This record gives sequence, structure tokens and C-alpha cells, in this order.
Amino acid sequence: MAVTCAGSKIHIINEPLVETGGSRTPPETEMVRQGAAETNPDNPERVLEQMARRIPVGRFGTPEEMGELVAFLASDRAQYITGTPIVIDGGSTLPESGVFGLA
Repeated sequence: MAVTCAGSKIHIINEPLVETGGSRTPPETEMVRQGAAETNPDNPERVLEQMARRIPVGRFGTPEEMGELVAFLASDRAQYITGTPIVIDGGSTLPESGVFGLA
């Protein structure tokens, strides 16, 4: 598809191609909150704070930040970006980050 559309002014933004790990978008927020409540029912916010500190930028991403990326990708300024996933996760998927226990 990327080769077929290259050179066209067609912008296709597919959810799996904008990888938003470590963000506070509504589905991820609910999933993370449920996990935090199970981990520490008395203080789930403490779990969320600990999780955020492990992300290299020190916080969760915001829906607005995800939207800014999508808006950029849909703009003419991104017309040379073709067929590649873009990770916007504050560095949490970097192996050296240790977020997923890899470091």
C-alpha cells in the first residue's frame, strides 16, 4: 500500500501505525487504572506515579500529544513519510529504558 500510494496526496493513518504506549489516551487510561487498582486497591494513583517515573521522559503522554502527531502526519509537511510505524511513547519501548523489565 505504501508503494502504491507513494507520490499521491493520500494520508492513511492506521491506529497500529501510531503506537501510543505509555500514554493517557482513554482506552489505555482505563486499562492502566484497572491494573493499578488490582495492584494496589488502597492507592492506585501511587502505582500510576511509579509507572510514569519509569518512562524515560518521566510522565505519561497526553491525548493532545497523540493528536499533534496525527495532525502532522495528515499534513503536507509529512508527505515524505511513507509506510512506517511511528512510536510515540516517551521512550518506554527502548530496551535500555527498563520499563518492560529488559534493562
